[in-house]
Amino acid sequence: MSVTFQPPSRSLTNRDIQFIALAVVLLISLAVGLVFINLKLEHGGDFYVHWVAARGFLFEKVDPYSGQVPARVQQLVYAGGAQPGQEPFFLDTPFQLLPFYYPFALFSDPAFARAVFTMLLDLALLALAVLSLVLTEWKAPLIFTVPFLILAVFNFYAWEAIQEASPVLILGLVYAGILFALRNDMDEVAGALLAASLYYWEVGGPFLVLVLLRVYAEKRSRVFAGFFMLSFILFFISFLSYPYWIIPFLRAAVNNLRADFGLNLFKFFAQVWPAHGGTLAWVFIISLIVALGYEWSLARTGDERRFYWTAGLSLAAAPLLGFRTEMEHLAVLIIPLALMLSIVHDRWNRHGNLLTLLLMLIMFIVPWSLSLFAVGRLGAWAEEITYIFLPLTTVVGLYWIRWWAIRPPRTWKDLANQL
Repeated sequence: MSVTFQPPSRSLTNRDIQFIALAVVLLISLAVGLVFINLKLEHGGDFYVHWVAARGFLFEKVDPYSGQVPARVQQLVYAGGAQPGQEPFFLDTPFQLLPFYYPFALFSDPAFARAVFTMLLDLALLALAVLSLVLTEWKAPLIFTVPFLILAVFNFYAWEAIQEASPVLILGLVYAGILFALRNDMDEVAGALLAASLYYWEVGGPFLVLVLLRVYAEKRSRVFAGFFMLSFILFFISFLSYPYWIIPFLRAAVNNLRADFGLNLFKFFAQVWPAHGGTLAWVFIISLIVALGYEWSLARTGDERRFYWTAGLSLAAAPLLGFRTEMEHLAVLIIPLALMLSIVHDRWNRHGNLLTLLLMLIMFIVPWSLSLFAVGRLGAWAEEITYIFLPLTTVVGLYWIRWWAIRPPRTWKDLANQL
């Protein structure tokens, strides 16, 4: 007797409809809940500078790079003008990326607009944590997956990014998406993501340079096709709506560079060695640039393992290159941190469980402890240590696991330790 198999029905069953309806209700409830929670948050200048610029341009024809934008943002954030050492909030985002903020400019209430945007940041942060774990291909048991997700979502630097409503969390997700797309031969997607990531150079500049070097060396023309296709559309729209934006943008970018705010390696060295801090900072930066150049030359044509490790190093090294940046920008370092933890766990299998959990605990507790108990007493000194802790620890950790990250096991001892 022959058996015939019926193809699955293309129509949705009642159970399918119920499941979809439940998922939609839960998603809407989560979004509404996050919006109401975010309404209680303060600060948010990183979002307000884009919201004010987009709303002013759309409804009042205000030049987004004019002095009116920082003046309005300072009033929202500081209830007055910025004081010395505070961020002046000059818009230095290229105009072709400003349309991404137009939907939020439709909200007239700044607090509500910020809450909606922060809700998206919350979801982007969770997606960044999950995708960082996926990139490692780490088959971590639940006892490690849950602590890692807690570390990624609730660490001090991610909280700072949420407090400031910083788009750096979306940018981190874009960086992780680029790595994922390149690994899975989704070249056009990788190119489009590159086109959407061309701002906040102090966060991802070295990473983007490495990606472009790699793509050029591998002659992956489809990546460039995706990049130029989206870039052309964005630039066409930007020049159509504001033909002369480049000069005002460059002027605002220069003004932002001249402003005295934020954190960098020079301030840290000046706190530790007041007399010779500048010289020592330059020595450190030049040494790091040489190391990056060497790793880039190997990763440009190396295998996937080496490229992934070098990409993590490029992200971790960016805050140590002397560019002025901010605490919340360090949230993207969850990408290299996931790689480091996965290698530690898999390489030292006998003691890896305890060591991995211990590293997670240190990465979580130290920055929060410094922020809660030391900054108020020691001021700038503790703030500089909090800033330097994560990138420096991550760079050291990446070099610690470098051999096992870029090479498969080669000796019987390596193989035995992984059993």
